Amino acid sequence: MDITSTLLMRPDQDGLLDLIISPTRAGRGTLAVDKTLATSALIAFQSDRRAQEDDELPNSLDGLLSQVDALRARRGWVGDVLLDGTRLGSRLWLLSRGKYDELDRRLGAAYAEEALDPICDWHGVDKSVSASLENGNRLSVRAVIGRVTLSYHLGGGV
Repeated sequence: MDITSTLLMRPDQDGLLDLIISPTRAGRGTLAVDKTLATSALIAFQSDRRAQEDDELPNSLDGLLSQVDALRARRGWVGDVLLDGTRLGSRLWLLSRGKYDELDRRLGAAYAEEALDPICDWHGVDKSVSASLENGNRLSVRAVIGRVTLSYHLGGGV
């Protein structure tokens, strides 16, 4: 299953972007950790959120699983237990099962909204989310949050 993602970044009115290079002693630079909108949105959109108990997992799991395998199958970040019920990431990964029908289109939009809601609240920005089916074998989810555009594609090649 092909999964591609694109983060489109445009400079603000001062020509600044959310990518920050911090100089190092060797004259090279490293990406700095930041809390800007683009970084927060990208992490929320591209990280796997833990599947809920009633979610259909992409790969049907035959037989009995060990407890460890069952935990891994639902993915997600273990640090969520420290966040008072807040879950990070998106459940878009659940759609990799490859059906790509109208239900998947609606779920794709809902999963994107769910992932970006806390980021919008934190940064005080609006969002717009859309999902479309292309050629019967590709699902595309697009989100605009503030001045950041994110896209997520499943199926149909790159």
